[in-house]
Amino acid sequence: MGVETLARLFDLWRYRSPLFVAVNILVMFGLVQGYGVGWVIGGRHAMSGIFPVLFMVGAVIGILVEGLNEFWLHAWSWSERPLLGIARPIDKAAFVGFTWGFAPLAVVLLARLIMTPPPVRL
Repeated sequence: MGVETLARLFDLWRYRSPLFVAVNILVMFGLVQGYGVGWVIGGRHAMSGIFPVLFMVGAVIGILVEGLNEFWLHAWSWSERPLLGIARPIDKAAFVGFTWGFAPLAVVLLARLIMTPPPVRL
């Protein structure tokens, strides 16, 4: 949700409908990247060994979704503002898709912080 808020503040992309914002956050981040990739693949393994796999799978799914949006779905569109110097919409989609690789990592790290019991003090 933080990324969507920043995107709105900096006018990076616009959704065709508010429904797509909720779908993107709940389905893509929560269900697919968070539960599907993050927890199912990385939830039970040592982070050092699974870190690259989580990032790779998350990035591949992100690039796929961004590409589907660019060429077929059109649920969101890019503004004219450059994104870190990137101007063309297809290049923005590839870059943002790649950064989706961080989503499952963040989910697993946050889940482990929340679920790890505090140390017992004597």
